[in-house]
Amino acid sequence: MEEKRVISASRRTDLVACYPEVLRARLGEYPPESVHSLVIWTKDPQNMLTEGPLKKILRDYRQVYVHLTLTGMGGEEFEPMIPSWERTAGMIGPLVDLVKDPLRISWRFDPILEAEGKGRRYSNFSLFPKLAEVIGSFGIKTCRVSWVAPYRKVVARLGKKGWHLLPADRQRRQDQAAELKRIAAGHDMEVHFCSMEGFPVSSCIDGELLSRLHPDGLECSRQKARGQRPLCGCTHSLDIGWYSLTCRNGCLYCYATP
Repeated sequence: MEEKRVISASRRTDLVACYPEVLRARLGEYPPESVHSLVIWTKDPQNMLTEGPLKKILRDYRQVYVHLTLTGMGGEEFEPMIPSWERTAGMIGPLVDLVKDPLRISWRFDPILEAEGKGRRYSNFSLFPKLAEVIGSFGIKTCRVSWVAPYRKVVARLGKKGWHLLPADRQRRQDQAAELKRIAAGHDMEVHFCSMEGFPVSSCIDGELLSRLHPDGLECSRQKARGQRPLCGCTHSLDIGWYSLTCRNGCLYCYATP
């Protein structure tokens, strides 16, 4: 029997929020009977929760796993087109209903951003306790974290808006990581660090986990994915997005935005 695919939609762009029509079309090429798990990445799940063609298609897949990014910066300067965290948190209940198990949702507090400009300092780190309390109340057990990467275009984009990133040395990150773990543990939640030097390798697409959560007990590939960053532990999947579908979320820190 041929092993069913894991489909990723998408690391490269927020298909749900920005290109739902493209997502529907691409899923037509990978019907539910050929797919083990559909892994969705989004900062705004509204389009997959609204009654209509996309939600109808998603219901046909045996397993949908969601990476929900919620940084606390939605609707502000650094994430201008993203809903406020309160609005996004209000979608978590319907999202759990759609995927049928809170273990099929991973919260991404990604990235941590600390910057200085306009006569003040900014950090979303202090928002983590409140977000963990709210998100943990839905039974979500996993949080994935990274820090903003100082890519040249990111630094330039922030600079044009009057901001510069504050340096985060190894010790500061280790201290922050310990605090994140402590807070998350109080909500029965585990923290993983995504492709971060100095931290254990983690798997955002985890064939072992997807196999364990599958409603029919079906196995999927545990083979390490090719073409990912060296510190990425993800297993094999097929990503159906592309960078040419430029994300419209407008996040100032995004390395994928031209």
